[in-house]
Amino acid sequence: MAVTRRQFIQGSAASLAGLALAPHLRRVPGTSVAYAGGPGDAIVVFVQLFGGNDGINTVYPLTGTQRTLYEDYRPTLTLPNTTGGLSPWLGEGFDAQSVLSIGTNDDGSNYALHPAMGALHQVYQQGHVAILHGVHYPFPNHSHFRSEEIWYTADPLTVGGQGWFGSFLDDAGFAPTDIPGVVLGGSLNPLFTPSNVSLFSFRRLSELEFPAEGETALKQAAVRALHDESAAASAALYPELTKIGLTGVATLDKINEYYLPGDGTANAGQVELLMLDGNGRYRRDNPLVYDSPLNFSTTPDLFPLRLARDLRHVAAVIRADVGARFFHVGIGGFDSHSSQERGFFHSYLLREVSEAVAAFYNEMNQTVSLPPGYTGFQTGNLASKVLIVTLSEFGRTMRQNATNASSAGTDHATSACQFVVGNPVIGGQYGAHPPLNNPGSENEDDLRLTHDFRDVFGTVLTRWLNVPVPDLGPGPGKILPATPVADADGNDYTAFTPIGFIPA
Repeated sequence: MAVTRRQFIQGSAASLAGLALAPHLRRVPGTSVAYAGGPGDAIVVFVQLFGGNDGINTVYPLTGTQRTLYEDYRPTLTLPNTTGGLSPWLGEGFDAQSVLSIGTNDDGSNYALHPAMGALHQVYQQGHVAILHGVHYPFPNHSHFRSEEIWYTADPLTVGGQGWFGSFLDDAGFAPTDIPGVVLGGSLNPLFTPSNVSLFSFRRLSELEFPAEGETALKQAAVRALHDESAAASAALYPELTKIGLTGVATLDKINEYYLPGDGTANAGQVELLMLDGNGRYRRDNPLVYDSPLNFSTTPDLFPLRLARDLRHVAAVIRADVGARFFHVGIGGFDSHSSQERGFFHSYLLREVSEAVAAFYNEMNQTVSLPPGYTGFQTGNLASKVLIVTLSEFGRTMRQNATNASSAGTDHATSACQFVVGNPVIGGQYGAHPPLNNPGSENEDDLRLTHDFRDVFGTVLTRWLNVPVPDLGPGPGKILPATPVADADGNDYTAFTPIGFIPA
């Protein structure tokens, strides 16, 4: 099909309209092959702990040689192995004096969750939290930026590349009008990109607003026509025009389902309806309009509920049933080089993660009652459809870096524990905790690797999202790249080994 000068100009206008309309969108695919079987509406929520979470104090030893070394290496950061060993929580009415035991590990020592993580411990006791010990990758890198990139691409040796979950999205069979992923934040997360699939990224729903005043419907129809014409261009000859057009069409098809400007339920998007206040106004910090475990609140300066706020938006998108199934949320502050527990800093971060993730799990694990007139929502128990997966670019050093209790911190290291939460999960500990008396070869403070992160990702992809193992890889052209050369500790990656936290 030939493209006339008029069509090219209109396509260029469509490009500009696309940029103005959806600065946090990416392209939409044409055709693909969907993965068959399993829960076709399976949901994954990634929770990223930015800065490198201290896994050694997140899941810590209570007994044995591991405990002895832990106390020796961290004299002022040591957490208690008997009830009553940690100070009360600054008048918060929170019991941080109990030992939250998770039982005996493969290494023979008993372990516990950090005392601030009581809410997640309750879910663990119900059998719906998998604790994966020593998750990392060969050839470890101690840079935040490079290690984050490695976690996103699942490739320790190649700089750049596609996010491994973006590779999955490209092959998952979504229609051009679908927007299957949402990132709560200022920009798209590289875990999902670059991908041919359209995604939404926003801090607040009001960022998803058609940029026009007066005769909005007429202007929206005109922009839609531009995108329709661009999308109709020959994809072989004009791939970018086609992709811009498809992106714009997807945006215009979905944007009003998320947010509409104005007040009141008569003029609100389907997602927005679940987050209105008593005056019919949407605000970023609004609770959900129904009784939800995510609606809790506490002292803002100590516990600002950033993660819970973002997970409320995730819950609203899921229950609004607008087609998104894959989500990314994040919380920063874990780069604890100094003053790690001054004012219980790291403890409060872990408390926020624990309370917010547990509340989200409990939110999905209930039937909700909506206000009169609300229709088209998923009100039933959705816990069987939802998987929550944590990630952080690396753990922290075995030893604290100062003796002063108010200034002591931990530095960049390698492996750390990660969590997978949900009703589909077979709870418990997986793998041996890396030994504190046998550090990695390149750094005396690095924990060795127990699980290659690609086995974690691959288990989610194959056992939850139904990706055939041959499509998974590892290898060229597959979702997960290989690392055929062994590092100084003998770690390589040439074959996928599933982990049992999701049943086969």
